[in-house]
Amino acid sequence: MYLKRYCCFLLAIVLSTAAQADFAAALKLYQNEDYQQALPELKTLAQLGHPHAQLLLADSYQYGHGTDIDLYQAYAWALTAKGFQQPGAAEKYVELRNLLPSRRIGKQVYVDVSKNYGAVALQGSLYPIGHDVYLPQPQVKPLRQPKPDYTLHEDVLAWAVVIFDINENGLVENSKVALSFPPSAIDTDVLTAINKWTYTPPRNAYGDAIRLDNQSLVFSTKKLTTAKRKSMRDHQAYIDAVKDAADAGFAEYQYKYGLIAQAGLVKGESALDWYLKAAINGNHLAQYSVAQCALNGSQCDKDSNKAINWLTYAAKDGNNPQASYLLAQQLLDSDNIQFDPERAAEYLAQAAELNYGPAIVEYASLLAMSDNPKLRSAEKAMQLAEQGLKADPNNPKLLSTIGIALIETGMPQRGEEMLRRAIDAAEERDWATDNYRELLTEYAGQLQTSEQQ
Repeated sequence: MYLKRYCCFLLAIVLSTAAQADFAAALKLYQNEDYQQALPELKTLAQLGHPHAQLLLADSYQYGHGTDIDLYQAYAWALTAKGFQQPGAAEKYVELRNLLPSRRIGKQVYVDVSKNYGAVALQGSLYPIGHDVYLPQPQVKPLRQPKPDYTLHEDVLAWAVVIFDINENGLVENSKVALSFPPSAIDTDVLTAINKWTYTPPRNAYGDAIRLDNQSLVFSTKKLTTAKRKSMRDHQAYIDAVKDAADAGFAEYQYKYGLIAQAGLVKGESALDWYLKAAINGNHLAQYSVAQCALNGSQCDKDSNKAINWLTYAAKDGNNPQASYLLAQQLLDSDNIQFDPERAAEYLAQAAELNYGPAIVEYASLLAMSDNPKLRSAEKAMQLAEQGLKADPNNPKLLSTIGIALIETGMPQRGEEMLRRAIDAAEERDWATDNYRELLTEYAGQLQTSEQQ
């Protein structure tokens, strides 16, 4: 009874989210012969290594479904799917091999596809090397952590997995319940509590204030070992229903089962394995999680190149500002082999359009201080910084950006005053002030030299 109830609940959610850009949605479009919409999604999924998408892409090229007929591309993708052991790919490969006008050309096209999207290529460019155990990242010191009020649910087993960020001031931002049991039962309780949490401001090795994004915690009304038998039956039925939906290939539930595994609500499951399945299946949240893993090494070996590649997919539709922002940060790191400030600016603009505060701060700073004339724009930097100050008054980074922009536009005294305000604001927030003092010294020196000339 309980299993059926939760399976029906999950099925309703799956059907209501069919518009998501995952394989299930692309397959439905393809089966409905809506090839123009299906083909772009299938191409993306095929490039991620989704073998069924690769086989359907081969079928599309063979019969001209949404594209021109191209037997060589069809052959190459069928052979690539065969390398991933997709059922039916071997038969499709043999069929297409016999249809090729030139097997030599077919082999070359396959080599071109395989070197980018074959199993070996994707192991090197996308798929992380996982660890046997989950290694949590060092925790920032909590200052205030009020507990949720479970008064209305104290007699039942209920839990919620919460994702949140910690900003440079040690405050919680962007908190959301990713999954809960019973659905939505204690969501309001845990969000009300966690939004009041505070931490010591996170810092990097240089003492500069930083953000900690994509933090994960599980809240529970009681321990599983002390729950009543009925609650345990309901709980297990819910877990089984999520697992069934994940096994059925729904990307959203593959990601959510990864959250369940990471929260320790099931044993013997690798969270990264499920995140990777969901990521290959087109889930942007899972792609972001895999990228985070590759950046911090919490569940896999560190690899900034793989992280950038996953973030590129996660930010593709422009609806994930956190992914766009994190991708831009990596592209602005001169130590990365994909260092590209102009591309970073595009992603910052994308996230800033969604009013994502950290992106506004970073984009304004880039526009004010970039050495690239294509990017530098004091006027636009000032406009963005003023926009950001409406949400975060006296943000030192935004104040310094305005100061630099004022100096660049011929208002040196106002600019110096704003840089001094940035130093004062940084001291008030207990941020490192070295960068702001260096900016003041640098620009003051430039102005003095200019006046002497």
